[in-house]
Amino acid sequence: MYNEAGIENLREKSLRLTDYMMYLIDNELSRYGFTIGNPREDKRRGGHIALEHEDAVRINAALKDMGVIPDYRRPNVIRLAPVPLYVSYHDAWVVIHKIKDIMDNKVYEKYENKRGLIA
Repeated sequence: MYNEAGIENLREKSLRLTDYMMYLIDNELSRYGFTIGNPREDKRRGGHIALEHEDAVRINAALKDMGVIPDYRRPNVIRLAPVPLYVSYHDAWVVIHKIKDIMDNKVYEKYENKRGLIA
């Protein structure tokens, strides 16, 4: 599949997905105290978003219970890695809006503020 898709095409889609997610974070999540911890420049950014928030560990747990597969990194980072081979722009939109729902409804408050064995 990778050979058929082409590494250049996959990298380009990865950059566009992360650009789109950063746009959504800036416009939908910044009011909740979220910041972006990774470089914004294409040449300096990998294929993930480092979403920073003081309640990252609890938000990360809530996302897992909603079927999202994030990765928590100390002290306050939720890593989101949209895989360009099968993640769509709609999928990216859904994840950001799940986070918005977690914040609007204070779902994260149901979770302990400590990391589990598997982040």
